Amino acid sequence: MTISIRRAKDDDKSAIANLIQLYLHDMTEFMPFPVGSDGRFEYGFLDRFWRHPYFLMSGEEIAGFALVIEECPLTGRKPCWFMAEFFVLRAYRGRGVGRSTLDLVLKAHPGAWHIAVPHANVAARKFWPQALGGRLVTSRDIAFEGDTWTLTAFQSQ
Repeated sequence: MTISIRRAKDDDKSAIANLIQLYLHDMTEFMPFPVGSDGRFEYGFLDRFWRHPYFLMSGEEIAGFALVIEECPLTGRKPCWFMAEFFVLRAYRGRGVGRSTLDLVLKAHPGAWHIAVPHANVAARKFWPQALGGRLVTSRDIAFEGDTWTLTAFQSQ
C-alpha cells in the first residue's frame, strides 16, 4: 500500500466539503454538531482553513484529508503551522495511514507546529500522542471559546 498526500486544488473544494460531512458525523460520537435544514452538518470554516489543503491517499484512493493553516487560532502565534482539520476514513484507520500521511504533511511544512484537540474528542486525544510519538512535544491545557483543549507544540524538520 503506497501512502501519499496530494495537494488539493480549488476545484477539489467540493470533494473536501463532502469528506467534512463524514468527519463531522464521526465526531458526533463525542461532540454535538448541528444539522441544517438540508440535512447536512453545518461547517463554516472551509474558506478560512483552505490555505494548504491535502488529500490523504492510499494508493489511488482518497483515505482522508488535512487542512493546514499558517497561524494558531487558539494562541494567535505566527508563524506557526496549525492542523486545522485532519481526518482518516474509517476503512483506513488502524493501518498506519494516519501516522504516515501526518509525517508527510509535517515534512511539507517544516517549523513550529501546534495541534489542538478538544477534551471532548476522545478518539483524537488517543490518536495524536501515538501519531506524534518520537517527537519532542510539549502539551498543555488551554481554554478556547468555552471549551478546554489540549494544545501540543513541537518542531517539524
